[in-house]
Amino acid sequence: MESTTIDRELDSAPGVPERLVMAGTAEFVRHGFQGASISTIVGAANCNVRMVYHYFGNKLGLYRACIARAYGHLRDAEAQAGFWNAPPRDAIAELVRFTFDYMLNYPEFQGLMRVENMADGQHVREVGSVNDRAASLFGRMNTVLDNGLRDGSFQHRPDAGALYLSILGLCTIHIANRHTMQVVMGRDLACADFLVPRREEVVRIVLASLGAS
Repeated sequence: MESTTIDRELDSAPGVPERLVMAGTAEFVRHGFQGASISTIVGAANCNVRMVYHYFGNKLGLYRACIARAYGHLRDAEAQAGFWNAPPRDAIAELVRFTFDYMLNYPEFQGLMRVENMADGQHVREVGSVNDRAASLFGRMNTVLDNGLRDGSFQHRPDAGALYLSILGLCTIHIANRHTMQVVMGRDLACADFLVPRREEVVRIVLASLGAS
C-alpha cells in the first residue's frame, strides 16, 4: 500500500488505525518484523484482526505505516521548531539540541530504525514519504549553512546530509550503546549528570566542525 493511501486512511478513520500503529510499533521494536505477532498487536490495540487487513492490507502494510509515521513525527517536529530563522550558529546549535532530546524522548524511533537496518532497509525504500520529507529537512539546513558561510559564521560548508549524519550519530551513540558503554565508563549514561553536559558537548563538537565566526 502506498504511503499516501496509508496517510489518507489514518486521517479518515481516527481511532483504530492510530492504535494499531502504536501497538504495531511497540511489537515490531521488541520482536522485529518477522517475529512480531499480529494477535499481540490487535490485542494491544483493542480491536480484531480484520482491522489490520482493512486499513493496512497485511502485516507488511502495517509495518510500513509504522515506519512512515515514525519518520513523519520526527520531520513534523523539526519543521515546526522555531530555530530555523535564528542566526546560523544558533540555528545549528538548536538543531543539535532538538535532535539530542528527540532521540532520548522517542526511543521507539531508534528501535524501528534498528529493526529496519537489520533487514538491510528493504522496507523503508518502499515508503516514499521518508525520502521526500528528508529533502525538506536538508533544504532548511542548506539555507542555514549558506547563510552562515555568507556572513562568516561558518568557515566550512559541509553537505547537509553529511552534517545531519554526524549530528545523528553524536546524538544517539550514548543510547544505542548505553549498556556496554556504562560498563566501560563506569557510570550511568541515562542520568542527568551525564546527559546535560553531553548535550552541550555535542553542540560544541558540531559547531567546531563548522569553524568559528
